[in-house]
Amino acid sequence: MKQTFSLWILLGLVLMAPGLATATVATAAVTAPDAPASADSVTKKGWWTAELEVANNSSFYGRSTAQRYPYASTSLTYLHQSGLWASATSYQLFDTEDFIDETDVSVGYTYLIGKRGKGNILYSHFFFSENSPLLKSVTNNALTAKTEVDWKYLYTALTTSYFFGGSSDLFVVLDNSRYIALNPLWNGKRAIGLDPKVSITAGTQEFSETYTVEKKPGFGGVLDPLRPGNGKNGSTTTTTTTHKFRILNYDFLVPVVVNFGNFEVEPSWRYSIPVNLLEGDESKAQSFYSIKANYTF
Repeated sequence: MKQTFSLWILLGLVLMAPGLATATVATAAVTAPDAPASADSVTKKGWWTAELEVANNSSFYGRSTAQRYPYASTSLTYLHQSGLWASATSYQLFDTEDFIDETDVSVGYTYLIGKRGKGNILYSHFFFSENSPLLKSVTNNALTAKTEVDWKYLYTALTTSYFFGGSSDLFVVLDNSRYIALNPLWNGKRAIGLDPKVSITAGTQEFSETYTVEKKPGFGGVLDPLRPGNGKNGSTTTTTTTHKFRILNYDFLVPVVVNFGNFEVEPSWRYSIPVNLLEGDESKAQSFYSIKANYTF
């Protein structure tokens, strides 16, 4: 029932697209929002962006559980013209009993660096349901700094994140991408393009050091790192102590970006290759499929 409810919401947003195509405001990303490039951006003091995403599985910096957890997420972001912004995102896993499995709240500041660069700093706090099977649920907070540079032929982003509260980990992600316009497909009437990206993730793995092979009903065989003291109901916990900073994952992402003015739809495919797995980590190379839609006003 949870899955049907989420898919109906997504279908409604897609069907609304033609009616929303009259506006000219560009969209803003949740973790690094941009000021919309439109005529009223000179007088408008802030912008809201509502987004819905549906994906076939969840992961955390290249790590995933043996059992798939497809999900739907909704987010609302406010960006002030000063660069200050705030957002809230909720995640609903299709195969769990809880209606809301995770909620993230973030505040940040985005700014320009010369003519080609952009920076973003933010703090995030995570709330999880009591029985959340997500790998991310072993931590509660994150501080992130992101720098982006447009080299004309290549767009590079470097993101550094420190997670703390529960487990403590440092991650660095290097992205390289380039937007390829495909406007002739609609004779220039719709902004459409590919935005292929190659990412390398490096970091520590304290979040994965304490892991449990779950034996609870409904979670058989799932790699589920738990907070200390949560090993119960027959679970077996093994702890390995290592804080080595090493390559964790390689990602290849191919999103298709379709813009209808204020409204944007982005189906995407991502192939993830985890490396340097700890003993007992059941992550594997796999494809992830998602589609998201957002509306800026």
